Amino acid sequence: MKTIFIAGPHGSGKTTLISEMVKQSTKYIKDDFSIDFTNEMDTLPEMTIFEKCLIRLYHRFYTAERAIKKSSDKNDERVLIVDRSLYDSLVYVEVEYKLGELNDWQYNKLKDIILTGLEMIKPYTVILNPDAEEVVNRLEDRRKKGTRKKRDVLCAREDNTTYIGMMNDEFEKLSANDKVLQIRNNGPDDIKMIEEWLGQAI
Repeated sequence: MKTIFIAGPHGSGKTTLISEMVKQSTKYIKDDFSIDFTNEMDTLPEMTIFEKCLIRLYHRFYTAERAIKKSSDKNDERVLIVDRSLYDSLVYVEVEYKLGELNDWQYNKLKDIILTGLEMIKPYTVILNPDAEEVVNRLEDRRKKGTRKKRDVLCAREDNTTYIGMMNDEFEKLSANDKVLQIRNNGPDDIKMIEEWLGQAI
């Protein structure tokens, strides 16, 4: 079995992309392990940015290791899709550091853990990186529907074109990395690009 990770700004359409891929073909399966920190950790609002970055980073590292172990059967031709990757943590850390929310020690410590983790896992990653304004519009639509009210309150500082634009820039830098494919949307043409990339890269 192959494992791929879907990374990108919050609100970029990762969940929709994964759902469409799973719907389109039985060869795609969504990894079923996740923790909703917003709803399952009452202490999250009290944490510092460093603590939030650290706990999410360790969670993503564990999730990646678990998925790779789950995909160890080489005779299984299906593709396990994991929502979020260590690249997400890398981008959030870069943005928070540039915004002055992390000091040098915190930044360097997080960066060291992330880069070591990436070297260990070497994840095949699809980066879904739409335009910042499009992402913010999606977040506003989601906010109006009230589907994730608690999250919308806790993460309000991240839901603007400045923050998302900074994420766009950081993800763009990663697009040339080995084992990385960047796409701009989650439609049929983008899924076709992923399929072609899978056939060549993995």
